[in-house]
Amino acid sequence: MFPKTLSRVSSGRAPQTDDFMQPLQNIRVLDLSRVLAGPYCTMVLGDLGAEVIKVEPPEGDETRAWGPPFAGGESAYYLCVNRNKRGMVVNIKTEEGKNILRELAIQSDVLVENFRPGTLKKFGLDFETLHELNPRLVYCSISGFGQTGPLKDMPGYDFMIQAMGGIMSVTGEPEGEPMKVGVAVADLFAGQNAVISILAALQARTFTGKGQFIDIALFDSELGWLANVASNFLISGNNPKRYGNAHANIVPYQSFQASNGWFVVAVGNDRQFESFCKVIGSPEFSSDERFSTNSARVQNREVLIPLLKPIFLTKTVGDWLALIGDQFPCGPINTFEQVFAMPHVKDREMLVEMQHPTIGALPLVGSPLKLGGTPVSYHLAPPLKGQHTKAVLREVLGYSGEKVDMLLEKRCIQ
Repeated sequence: MFPKTLSRVSSGRAPQTDDFMQPLQNIRVLDLSRVLAGPYCTMVLGDLGAEVIKVEPPEGDETRAWGPPFAGGESAYYLCVNRNKRGMVVNIKTEEGKNILRELAIQSDVLVENFRPGTLKKFGLDFETLHELNPRLVYCSISGFGQTGPLKDMPGYDFMIQAMGGIMSVTGEPEGEPMKVGVAVADLFAGQNAVISILAALQARTFTGKGQFIDIALFDSELGWLANVASNFLISGNNPKRYGNAHANIVPYQSFQASNGWFVVAVGNDRQFESFCKVIGSPEFSSDERFSTNSARVQNREVLIPLLKPIFLTKTVGDWLALIGDQFPCGPINTFEQVFAMPHVKDREMLVEMQHPTIGALPLVGSPLKLGGTPVSYHLAPPLKGQHTKAVLREVLGYSGEKVDMLLEKRCIQ
């Protein structure tokens, strides 16, 4: 079933009525990006009501082939970040293709691209050129290492960024190999940073009347969310260790094994630790000077944790969760099947369904953005390759049917 805020419309715009408006409903985004960071950014903008035109080369976004699994000829990977977009195919290597993209840029508020730095300058689609044609254009470039610096020309995929940016050095078991995070977090945080920067640039445009260039790097984004772990290093000068599922600064704050599975306990302060000790039947721990404060527990984690492990093995996960209740944070380690079966997921509309032309009912993760007055909408399923090429050229650029047919015959578009 569609969530209550979902509307089905055939145009590229969200429905606009007195009681349903969206924050970006008058913004057009030209999306020249592919893979994950850029498409995630433009999907969020589309969820917020922007008209997003996704332009692919003749071979298509490479993630279309990143499977299995596939559904209706499309990869699950591609489907996850390409809703709320109209899709077209333009051959940028032809003069006509370059002209189409320039014309679309003139008619757009935002352009998002993730080509290697300097690539689009060769095609006359760089910021400087397009700024002359459309001074109000917000131009966002996403790359591995940014547009400046000694590494700017290096290609950057999430995996290598996680390695080079330090997060892998603190992820994994203490005696195991360094591990990447199970989701492409550098890509996704870069996409979020792109959204934030674009929204800020659009707000700035209301005062200046001009767009600006935005330089987003996966590497910068990865460093930016090292947060307290980076701060620990910068203050102490000591390289952080890997703690597995434990925490460098808080104890006990990790996973424990019960008699029938695993769950996590997150005791964030001394008051919670006192409650914790009562729940596990060892109230004396909270008055033990080795454990009475968090600082003492961090220093004596090698003593405390071995005392706790056999206690948790005496009951099931369900038993422990029932005993703990809301006294301090804890929860089961769920599989995806368990996550998406949770009533809370349904209530929060974090699982939505869209009608797709080759798949039919397509389940997707919903938007985490919950705006009370201007909610997100799910109005366009991820497009087939070139699904809206003709419509965009006719509706946005005013091309005649004869001109569109000529471009198709010359293979400038698909």
